[in-house]
Amino acid sequence: MTLPCRFIINAFICVRFLHLLHNVAGDRPCSNNICNCTLGETNQNNISCVETEREYELHPQDGYYNNLIHPDWGAIDGQLLRKSPTNYSDGVYEPASPERPNPLDISDVAHKGGSGLKSLRNRTALLVFFGQQVVEEIMDSQRPGCPREFFNIPIPKGHVRYDPEGEGGKELPLLRTRFDARTGYSPNNPRQQLNEITPFLDGGLMYGTAKAWTDTLREFKGGRLLAEDLTKPLSDSIPVRNDIRLPMPNPPSPKDHVLRPVTRFYRIGNPRGNENPFLLAFGVMWFRWHNYLCERLSATNPDWSDERLFNEARKLVIAQHQKIVMYDWLPAWLQRKENSDLFPIPAYKGYNPHVHPGVSQEMQTAALRYGHTLVVSVVITRKLESGQCSRTTMPIRVGGGHQATLEGIRLCQSYWKSQEAISEGPGLDALYLGMAHTLAEKEDHIIVDDLRGDLFGPLEFSRRDLGAINIQRGRDHGIPGYNAVRKAYGLDPIYSWNDINNISAYDTTLTDIFKQLQKMYNNDSVPDNLDLFTGGLLETTPDGPGDLFRNIMLEQFERIRDGDRFWFENRENGLFTDEDLQFIQDTDLGDIISLTTGITRSELPVNVFFCDGNSATCDCLAPGNASLDKYENCEPGLQTYDYFSGSEASFALTLVALGLCVPITIGVMILMAKSKEKTMQQAKRRSPRKLDGDPNKFTATEWVGATSGERNVMIELKRDRKKIVVMDLVGKTLRLIDLRHSDKVRIRMSEDRPMDLMSIRVQGEIDLVLRFDSSGTRDSAVRNLESFLQDIGVNREKISFSSATIIKEAETYDDRKLLLDKFFRIVCLQAFKKNMRDMNLGELDGETINKIRNIKLTRTEFAESLGMEPNSMFVRNMFLLVDTTKDGFVSFEEFMTMFMTLASGTADEKAQLLFNMYDIKRKGELTRDQFSKMLKSMMDLADASVDQARVDQLLNSMFEQAGISGKNKMTFDDFKKIFASDDHREILNKATMGLDVEGGQIDSPSRGLTNRQTVLRRYKSGTRTSDVNRTSKVNIVTKKTKPPMSKLGQQYYEFQRYIENYRLQIFWGSLFSLITAGIFIERAYFYSVLREHSGLRRLAGFGVSVTRGAASAQMFTYAFLLITMSRNTLTFFRETFLHRFIPFDSFHAMHKYVAILALLMTAMHIVGHAINLYHICTQASMDLNCYFREYFRATHVLASFHYWAFGTITGITGIILTVIIIVMYVFATEYARRHVFNAFWFTHNFYIVLYLFLVLHGLGRLVQDPIWGYYFIGPLVIFVIDKFISISRNKVEITVKTAKMLPSGVTFLEFKRPLNFDYKSGQWVRVACLKLGKSEYHPFTLTSSPHEETLTLHIRAVGPWTTNLRRVYDPNVSLKMPKLYLDGPFGEGHQDWYRYPVAVLVGGGIGVTPFASILKDLVHKSRMKVKFPCRKVYFLWVTRTQKSFEWLTDMIREVENGDINNLVSVHIFITQFQQKFDLRTTMLYICEQHFQRVAGQSLFTGLRAITHFGRPVFQDFLYSLTIEHEGVPNIGVFSCGPPPMTHSMESACTTLNKLDGPTYVHHFENF
Repeated sequence: MTLPCRFIINAFICVRFLHLLHNVAGDRPCSNNICNCTLGETNQNNISCVETEREYELHPQDGYYNNLIHPDWGAIDGQLLRKSPTNYSDGVYEPASPERPNPLDISDVAHKGGSGLKSLRNRTALLVFFGQQVVEEIMDSQRPGCPREFFNIPIPKGHVRYDPEGEGGKELPLLRTRFDARTGYSPNNPRQQLNEITPFLDGGLMYGTAKAWTDTLREFKGGRLLAEDLTKPLSDSIPVRNDIRLPMPNPPSPKDHVLRPVTRFYRIGNPRGNENPFLLAFGVMWFRWHNYLCERLSATNPDWSDERLFNEARKLVIAQHQKIVMYDWLPAWLQRKENSDLFPIPAYKGYNPHVHPGVSQEMQTAALRYGHTLVVSVVITRKLESGQCSRTTMPIRVGGGHQATLEGIRLCQSYWKSQEAISEGPGLDALYLGMAHTLAEKEDHIIVDDLRGDLFGPLEFSRRDLGAINIQRGRDHGIPGYNAVRKAYGLDPIYSWNDINNISAYDTTLTDIFKQLQKMYNNDSVPDNLDLFTGGLLETTPDGPGDLFRNIMLEQFERIRDGDRFWFENRENGLFTDEDLQFIQDTDLGDIISLTTGITRSELPVNVFFCDGNSATCDCLAPGNASLDKYENCEPGLQTYDYFSGSEASFALTLVALGLCVPITIGVMILMAKSKEKTMQQAKRRSPRKLDGDPNKFTATEWVGATSGERNVMIELKRDRKKIVVMDLVGKTLRLIDLRHSDKVRIRMSEDRPMDLMSIRVQGEIDLVLRFDSSGTRDSAVRNLESFLQDIGVNREKISFSSATIIKEAETYDDRKLLLDKFFRIVCLQAFKKNMRDMNLGELDGETINKIRNIKLTRTEFAESLGMEPNSMFVRNMFLLVDTTKDGFVSFEEFMTMFMTLASGTADEKAQLLFNMYDIKRKGELTRDQFSKMLKSMMDLADASVDQARVDQLLNSMFEQAGISGKNKMTFDDFKKIFASDDHREILNKATMGLDVEGGQIDSPSRGLTNRQTVLRRYKSGTRTSDVNRTSKVNIVTKKTKPPMSKLGQQYYEFQRYIENYRLQIFWGSLFSLITAGIFIERAYFYSVLREHSGLRRLAGFGVSVTRGAASAQMFTYAFLLITMSRNTLTFFRETFLHRFIPFDSFHAMHKYVAILALLMTAMHIVGHAINLYHICTQASMDLNCYFREYFRATHVLASFHYWAFGTITGITGIILTVIIIVMYVFATEYARRHVFNAFWFTHNFYIVLYLFLVLHGLGRLVQDPIWGYYFIGPLVIFVIDKFISISRNKVEITVKTAKMLPSGVTFLEFKRPLNFDYKSGQWVRVACLKLGKSEYHPFTLTSSPHEETLTLHIRAVGPWTTNLRRVYDPNVSLKMPKLYLDGPFGEGHQDWYRYPVAVLVGGGIGVTPFASILKDLVHKSRMKVKFPCRKVYFLWVTRTQKSFEWLTDMIREVENGDINNLVSVHIFITQFQQKFDLRTTMLYICEQHFQRVAGQSLFTGLRAITHFGRPVFQDFLYSLTIEHEGVPNIGVFSCGPPPMTHSMESACTTLNKLDGPTYVHHFENF
């Protein structure tokens, strides 16, 4: 091929370079005589050569397969080799010789000295800094290990540089070197540090050690490396800036102690090439040299591709670098004698694959650090102007922000500010001239202060001592003592300290240094334990390093050369021809500098590594004396930094905010509950209206007091009775104001807008404070009131006040109640002979006692004290009886007289009291009509509706019992025969009258009898007309089996019974707890021990172990919650044999238990991470990049707390999850479910968001790869399938056939039964009304039986949704009935009633609904003669009044009529009275018993079921079943109702299960 000769080259390389260009093109070598270029000119003559293609292998950038036999020899991340034995203190990895002196003390003794002492052999700064770039080429072990291991150097107290105040306790931070994680486990496998780059001279310095890095440096045009400004000539070009943020080391410059972006650096092959201006100068030089070669190669080979040009230039650059290092720099480095002879490098004998090129530990930690003694403090930069060489100056910002112009470049002030010397300083040419003409420091043991004290450091310690670091690094690597290394390298050991270096004439300080060192090293006579770096450096002579360091370095470079298959002299690799090699050999560093800068070759020394005064222009200068003022000082001195600074506010505010989320959420919940309560109260209010134009009636809102609030009332003015009656809107009397004994009424009216308030004040009465909807309505009411008062002859006084004054001065119900409470307690105090402490009276002053004694009870207060309504006949008659003074009030003495009779009187006295109440005219007899009124008045107390026929039947039976069946009147003796007969005398004698006081009722301690002792024992069973004489043992008094006598034995027995009763729940709960604990422990152990190498545990303590354990336990618990939410799945499996082994009915309790465990683990996780994040925020950003590799941070941006908390996906999702969990758990409390159910339901549906953020939280990979899926996927699949099942059926519109509005706010719905809807009695469904929202489902128990064709529900209006449901189905509102969505059925414990031989069903209030279905199903099964294990069912209905649930009464009647096999025994408990057994209840029981005997059914319900007045004592009832059903192993108890009732039943079952007998298995549901 023909190549044009189109380049200008210097005379001495013209011909050889032409031949090289042909050779690298793949041509046959051309002869010299066919190159017709004239020196110094451009020649267009053709050069004819025959082209032959030639392939060759490129130098591998990562070093792998350089050696084909040992592919990893010389590869990146190879182990540092050891020629000397390891000397770890534990033989494995602990740093060597902890007994050795403090490195800082050694540095101060052995390496301290002045600067500006010039090299005795004229070595230049260029030689020194070229040596630094050689080090950067062959070894890089500066990166610390991951996790970080601190090997800090203690700072001696009072250290001149680092502790001038003498505080003590300080340390110079140092991190241990990164090592091979496969080592450090035993003395046979001690820790081995790594070389992160290849040891070869293979161009890593220029191109990087990875192709990806190299590609970022390239222009990809003409084979060139990318320049910052492509228009500039080669001599002015510089690499492009690191705007792509290559991961270069980026410590803060100690000059300004500020982290700055890595983008300021130049993009070169050596990551650390921007450390100082002198090192950067060589990086730019090689950059230019590569582009120079590309230009020349491209000029002669225009058809070459970019890739080929790049690789050919790279090959040449590497070869020339190899030659310069090995044959130019190394001889000058190792030795220069006084006669200028350099150290002879042994000749190359060819590639040897059995030579390991790896860098040795001794080389890395000590030998090559010999150059530190030659480093200068100041390089005096030079420039050439008009042939004259002058010093350059540089504008420097000094203290106070002032600018000064100073000579040279100070090393300590230029760390990591290299680009400023190039862009703002004297420029590269001045740097090259300055380094070439500035002599190195003297060859000795001294290190200038720019390294030994003012070396750059991390942000937390800006200035460090490199001498001390070198010593500490050797210990870190387990380097043995000085003599051991000498022996390893074939040198004789030194037996005397003075023999280390005996040229005292050369350095007179050595003798004193040796003495001090010997003393520091425990006065050892032999320097065996002397640290290698110090010992080797003390051997230094004017010629260069001593024998030890010279041998180490020579041996190292020979291995690098001989073990490199791509060494330029290896002819077998086919890289170069003879002519190529000659060109490479003839090129030196001065040639490269001259061809890449504006400096001519003659302006540089002949050998740029020495300045012998042979330069044509510049003279040789001694290195700058750092103490002189014309040079920049190393200021500021040591600076420290607290990495937590800047995080204080965000850390505190975040934690406080999250902590406040709990009370805030609770506060919001309470406010919502109060708002809902207020809204519901307002919704219940009816606007005041005219009542048929009746002036004696009007409506208003009464203000009862600050505590009780307001209530809607209706006021009736009764002229005939001279009373003001206050009623609720349904007509129930709330209070009476009797004006018969009053002469004046004071009317107070508000005068401020909206003038809607009025109060009525009557002597002896509490104020009646009324608010109207307008002033006009109020004025109308006032006029009617005035007319009323005028008509009954009562004076009136009308005064205007402000609304606030009326409210403030009003004597309200709340105020009066506090005083009345003390009144009743004092009554009981005297009646029952108690002390004041028992009555909780506290200390009473005389004024209070007088107030109490002067109290006169109104009829309303009298009625309330007895728990009755003021308008009842019973109250009226008793009030008239007690009011002996006939003043319309009951005084303290009058009340005491009555109460003493009721509390401690005999049966005859109590009967006389009752007789006198209805013998108003004191005739000593009661007519049949009066006696009938007495019975009806007592029935009214129970809110019992009894028709006249039953009353007449009861009267006849009672008159017959008294022996006066033919009479119409009865005397007191006749009355006693009925109520105080022998059968009832004991009952009546023990009856009392309770008082309502704050905190409960007060009764006589001797009269507080239970139902078992009194009334219930009279009802052994239900009485039928066909089976009157049937006897039963239910509810009889029996002798209980005594538990073991010893306390320990009793506890053991109770424990046994508890385990037997709840064995399945205990087993599965314990198993789940153990699994959770196991997961927690396994992860905690893993991060404490097995993953100790990751360093997180050492960084944040065992908090990491706790948080990781808690995190995994969280994953397990939160995932398992989905299982407990899969209702269809649980319902399906509970119908299989698995229900014998798994308590599916306890899934709701399990759901709460798992949720509690999840909350516990969440709390541990959150608190642990708060602590962990604090520790993390105290660490350096680069250290954190080691621990959290998925969270790389720019080196100049510190990772503050707000970054970790709000700038990472893990942090922000963690905070969001914390808030979600707080909201969910707060609104999941029982208070929230009872008061703000909609909010509970809404927030509980946050689980979708919760699981989404849990997934995102793990995807952040902050600590580990996400493992959430291992726990989550299985339960998620089950839950999703379960949801699809629900969706498949709950989106079918169901037609409502019938809707009825029943009493007590109960709504009856009958709707179509979907096809394939199979269910069992006692199961429940979820219902959504389409008109109220298609997605809002609420659970209700079915009241229909499985054999019925339709489904029915009885829904009580207790909340907004159920209230609205009642409204939309009210036929008075709309005749159109909205359709429903139905989801279910779902199983629960109630459906298992038939599995037990004896079943007890207990329903309270609306909680009877599941038993309605069960009872109907039971009767149906009995009729159909279906066989099932259950032989007897007891149904206990606990209700305030049976009138509230008339629909259930009808249902029970159907059950009784259909129960032909006598399976069901029904007991009804009416709890209208708060007192379980008092005078009123006694009279009702007597009446009920009479009627049961006569009619075989209840007087009040008409059922054969037994009716009781008061609350049942469950324990006595259940225990009686033990006698009634002897030999029954299990009795199923099923309760549904308010929590107090179910808790009482649970307590009864728990107590009885401690004793011998059947096991009471309790299933309960609360509403």
